[in-house]
Order: sequence, then structure tokens, then C-alpha cells
Amino acid sequence: MKSFPLVENMLDADSGNKDSVKDKTTHNDLAFNTDKLAKLENCTDDISQEDPDGDGSRANSLPCPPLKPEDSDCCGSGCVPCVFDIYEQDLKIWKQECRKIQQNLRNGDDQIDGCLLSESEYRKFQITEVKQETKNSFRYRLQLPEFSSLGLTIGQHIVIRDINNKSSVSRQYTPVSDVNCVGHFDLLIKLYDLGKMSHCIKKWKVGTHIEVRGPFGSLQYSANKYRKLILLAAGTGIAPMSQIIQGILGNEEDDTMIQMLYACKSYNQILMKTELNDWSSFWNFSVTYVLSQEPEENSSLSYRYGDCVVRGRIVQDFLAKTLSPSDFNSGTFVMVCGTKSFENDMTAYCRHLGFSDTQIHRF
Repeated sequence: MKSFPLVENMLDADSGNKDSVKDKTTHNDLAFNTDKLAKLENCTDDISQEDPDGDGSRANSLPCPPLKPEDSDCCGSGCVPCVFDIYEQDLKIWKQECRKIQQNLRNGDDQIDGCLLSESEYRKFQITEVKQETKNSFRYRLQLPEFSSLGLTIGQHIVIRDINNKSSVSRQYTPVSDVNCVGHFDLLIKLYDLGKMSHCIKKWKVGTHIEVRGPFGSLQYSANKYRKLILLAAGTGIAPMSQIIQGILGNEEDDTMIQMLYACKSYNQILMKTELNDWSSFWNFSVTYVLSQEPEENSSLSYRYGDCVVRGRIVQDFLAKTLSPSDFNSGTFVMVCGTKSFENDMTAYCRHLGFSDTQIHRF
């Protein structure tokens, strides 16, 4: 069995990934279900605010309601689940949590069903380690029971909830630790000055308990399903890619070729660089770093020996020149993850180059 170091902690603060067998309401579907959402948002009459003890303790103990996403939070690409799906689910969960408290029922932080995760209930995991990755990116390690893994499969992710200005905020994240990692899982998160979730995460420290539910994810990967994977990532878009990479390189029976084009602003902002260095030693993995704002004074002598570094951006002409003519066939699969604009551009470029929609997956 091939082996390589596990990630130490990791993820991205306002981006993520997607799935739910139940509640498969996409953003387009929600356009036809505004009445349903309105009923959920206004249906608080059955959540009593009565305070039987007269001391305000009951009202203060009720959880904060979820914050409705803005239209701009949706990428419009039919993600499953969409941010609006998550909001609808969180409304239902919030109402259930309020009822439990009002009925003096235990809220159930313990995994009483034997599973660490639940799609319909948030469960708490404690942070045991925090490390700074770059200027505004951090790795967080969360504890799991001894000899237990989180229970994800390759391509799956989780939803995390926290409180911001008396409203709950939730975002999707892909753990960057191996799906088979036991005893802990790692998140790589980039913090944004104006990010609602970033405002919450800035307060995280060792000992903080994080609310998590899942798993979600529509991608179904199996060994040797494709001849070659082309991974197009920007910034923390490397998080779901790392899960795929570790799954392939850690399986001696999987001969899938992996070519990664990783867009970053500068060389010192490359995330998971230690892991990328290790993965580059495998015969079936290669990575090209495409730097859009690399300072001119930075000499190639400051780069790690053997690194393939290109200054500029990933555009259609660059893709056409970088990919091999043999890549344009049904045995190639393209995975894309980054900002909304990056994903839109990469998807359009790939279509123009001849890849069908069934050959392109957006996280």
C-alpha cells in the first residue's frame, strides 16, 4: 500500500461543495417554491416564547435562527445541495431544536444512532489544533473518537454552522484529511474580511466545539473509473481536490493519471505545499502552479527545485497548449473548484475545447 503524510489541519471559508438524496431542491427549483420557503420562515407561531419560570431563561436558551443567504451567495450551477437548500434544511432543524428545548428534551449531542454524522442534525466536534497556513488561511484539526473516521467517501463534504450577530450561518467544507483518517479530521479555511462565516471562524481556538452535519456530495468515484483526471483549482479550491488525490495515490490498484493546474496569486500563497511536494513524487501526479500576481522581483531560484511555475492566468489558450491531444477523449474527466467566476470560466473553456458536460464536475 502506498503511503504519504496525512494533512495536519485544513479548508476554505466561504466556498464548498454539494449533495443530498433527500431535499434535492436546487436553486432553480426554489424559484417555484417561494411559498414553501415563506411558510417556513414565517412559521414561528408554534415555537412558543413563553417563559414558565418567569426569569427569561427559556427565551435565552433558544438557538439562533438561520440567516437567509443572499441571491449572490448562489452560483447558479445547480449544486446539490444549493445554499438555499441548506437554508431550508437549517430552518427545519432550528424549529426541531426549539421544540426539543421547549419540551425539555435532550438535544442529543451524542451520536446515539452509532454514526458520527447526521444529515438532519448538527453534532459537535472539538478543535484540538490550529495552525496558520498562509497569511489568511488556517488549518483546524477536530477530534474524533479513537479509531473512528468521519465516515465520508471520496467526493463528500460537510456543512458547518456557527453564530454571527444572533443568526446562525452555515457553509460547506471538504475535509482535507484522508477519508480513512482515524481519530481526527482536518479543515483548511481561508478567512475573508467581510465573510459572515469568517467572522465566526476568527474566534475559533483549541477547545472550541464546532457544529457539523453531513455527509453530502454527488460525486461518485471508483478506482480506474477514468484514464485521466484534470484538476482545475484556485485557492482553497484545492480542498476537495486533495481528497481525490489522496484516494488515488493511496490506492496501489488505481492507475488514474492526475494533472493539476493550480491557480494562486503568488508562490507564497500556495496552500498544502508540503502535501503537493509529496504527491509530486508519484509517477501518476503532476501539478503546474499558475501565479497571477507573482512579484516581478521573485526569482525562479526561490522556487522549489522541480516545481513547474507559470506566471499568468488559466485561460482557454493556456489550457489548449497545456493539455495533451490525447486528453480530449471520453476517458478524461475534469474537476473544477474555486471562486464562482473561476468555475464559470473554467467550465466555459472546457466546453469550448470539446469536453461534454458529463465530463465536467464542479465542486
